Amino acid sequence: MRVIVHLTPGPNWIDGKSVYEQGEPMDAHLASMRRRYDEGSLLLGGPYEGHHAGIAVLEVNDMRHATIIMNEDPGVVAGVLVYELRQHVSIFDAFAGIRTDANVAQLHTTTGDL
Repeated sequence: MRVIVHLTPGPNWIDGKSVYEQGEPMDAHLASMRRRYDEGSLLLGGPYEGHHAGIAVLEVNDMRHATIIMNEDPGVVAGVLVYELRQHVSIFDAFAGIRTDANVAQLHTTTGDL
């Protein structure tokens, strides 16, 4: 399952500073994301333009596993980052070779109200 993680500044974010100026918690976050990438659970990650929020795309077994990964993230633990998780339903995915030919009604039957 793919999960989209939207990361935003947490209560300990230093106002007026970019993601690159948040100190040790962000260095540790980067190291953690590097490990997740190396183990195969992080597919994509990085800041948005403006460098005050970011995205990660996780490949996990279930939402519980995504929550564990993010709750263990040093940036989250330090309160520099907070996150929101959303399960992604692939309709089109060039990386996985997914391209639907279904119409909307068929997709609704297949995916339900995820």
